[in-house]
Amino acid sequence: MTFGFQTHVHGTAPARELLPGLVDLYVAAEELGFTSGWLAQHHLGNDAGRLPSPLVLLAAAAEATSTIRLGTSVVVLPLEHPVRVAEDAAVLDVLSGGRLELGLGAGGPSVPEFAAFGKDPARRHELYAEHRDLLLHLLGGGELADGLRVNPVRPQLLERIWESPSTPQRAAELAATGRGLLVGIGPGPVQRALADAYLAAGGSRVAAFRGGFPALVPGGDRDSQAALLWPDVRRFAEGPLSQQYLGDAPGPHEVLAALNVHYGSGEQVAASVLTDPLLPVAADFVFAVQAESTSIDAAVRTLQRLASDVVPQLSGAVHATP
Repeated sequence: MTFGFQTHVHGTAPARELLPGLVDLYVAAEELGFTSGWLAQHHLGNDAGRLPSPLVLLAAAAEATSTIRLGTSVVVLPLEHPVRVAEDAAVLDVLSGGRLELGLGAGGPSVPEFAAFGKDPARRHELYAEHRDLLLHLLGGGELADGLRVNPVRPQLLERIWESPSTPQRAAELAATGRGLLVGIGPGPVQRALADAYLAAGGSRVAAFRGGFPALVPGGDRDSQAALLWPDVRRFAEGPLSQQYLGDAPGPHEVLAALNVHYGSGEQVAASVLTDPLLPVAADFVFAVQAESTSIDAAVRTLQRLASDVVPQLSGAVHATP
């Protein structure tokens, strides 16, 4: 098992500070021993995140680092032209020495975002399949209808493609392709069912994305961390997914559990992760280190706490498991 970090790129800093700060986050993570860093894509000032161009940012991170893997979680493929993604991803993979981990997804049914790109959100899964298939065809050296090919051709990248299906059946179908499985938020048993279906069908690469927020102040515990995180996650408590998972009027601890966030003191975070249903089957365990109000500086300090107080306990437990 390896450990990584993820961010949806939050914070209130101006872009001229925030974006270079993300590069600093990669540098810090590499120095602390994390093996991967993943960026989410969000368009048009989306409150869920501030980065529309993850491949561009990852090119800057590649220049400043040498070993950490550079992941997207995910590129919203229905809103992208697959030829353009193939070209940009191939160039980045060459520049980074083969460190790109290209995560792809259909995105949520955001009517304003899809409308801005001239796309129908009701067709997002259909568009995703069409764009993905052409993207993979081009990366592997396939031609367009007129005989043209993308440049550079990068078939090596086909071994580092990830997807995030929403049902066990789709997860099992993904396994047959050799591509990796990204598992995000949602009740642990539901997410474990995706991983089990994928692994049972012969899949071999599961990446589990979980919030990781050890307290940054002395004496911080689960209650104080829940209170600190609550302003950022309470929006989920009022949304349709919360109603589906939790019912009416959930509190901070219930919401954080539904979001698969591990929080509290360092010892409490480690103990919580050790009970995570995805821990035994994940090849990559990835900690989200930014909530909506988390600064880059706080994210770096969170990485430091995870590296010093959490990951060593997990590594020992994982290595001791038969």
